[in-house]
Amino acid sequence: MKKYVLVLVILVAAVVPFFLFEDRYCPLRSHLIKQEKRRVQRMRLPFDLDGSRKNILRNLKLRKDKLALAEAEKILLVEPGDLCALWAKAEIFRRTYRFQESEKLLKQILSKYPAHASSLISLSYMRYHEDKFEEASGILQEVLGQPDLDRENKALVYMLMGSINAKKASLGGFLYKVAYGTRVGGFFVKAKTLAPDLSEVRLGLGTFYLLAPRIVGGNIDKAIQELEYAVKLTPDFATVNARLAQAYKKKGDVDKFNLYILKAEELDPENEALREIKGDL
Repeated sequence: MKKYVLVLVILVAAVVPFFLFEDRYCPLRSHLIKQEKRRVQRMRLPFDLDGSRKNILRNLKLRKDKLALAEAEKILLVEPGDLCALWAKAEIFRRTYRFQESEKLLKQILSKYPAHASSLISLSYMRYHEDKFEEASGILQEVLGQPDLDRENKALVYMLMGSINAKKASLGGFLYKVAYGTRVGGFFVKAKTLAPDLSEVRLGLGTFYLLAPRIVGGNIDKAIQELEYAVKLTPDFATVNARLAQAYKKKGDVDKFNLYILKAEELDPENEALREIKGDL
């Protein structure tokens, strides 16, 4: 009898660890169980998908990118293929100079939705940043050809066209400056007419007034007016603060220059406009 009891104890001792630590011996099963638990938890979460998308777009517009990213990640946990959340993540990557990650997401979106205007505009910006002007312009023309394009995206297209022409003018000789420099202001004014409360549009026009020669429309007072309005719209937009600092430096107001340059540094120490301005000091 004792012999049988001993055998039973040995068998139990051998089997119990398997049940106690079965995840170790069956990682696939463990993974599937955890995955299912997460799925059930997500189904139980009270979640307003449309409201969350609106929050993303609102925060992106206000340049509250961290809040927008948190909202996007929340959506992607529930809907991994959500168009709004994927584009928001790509756009935030673009804004933070993570261009490769941004482009990967944008191409993922455009493979399914080739006419997605916001993704095309984000991609065009990156081509502009790489000085691939013809490719950037071609993308923008494709967006402009969309019959249902909303006014804010249309304004962003014209704003980028102005930026492309300005950069072409700055990189070329006298003929480039004449051919492209004289067209810049018209694009920015057109963008402002379409979306006067879009910070990027006010930034574009303000920067044009700030940096353009007087003969083609440069005007420091108009620059400050546009950039002040842009800061009012988006206080957390580092580039706007940096350009306003630059305008006040040109105006000779040292106190306001210091105020806005410090604000830009606080918001984004790696900001391109900020580095350009500090390099000229």
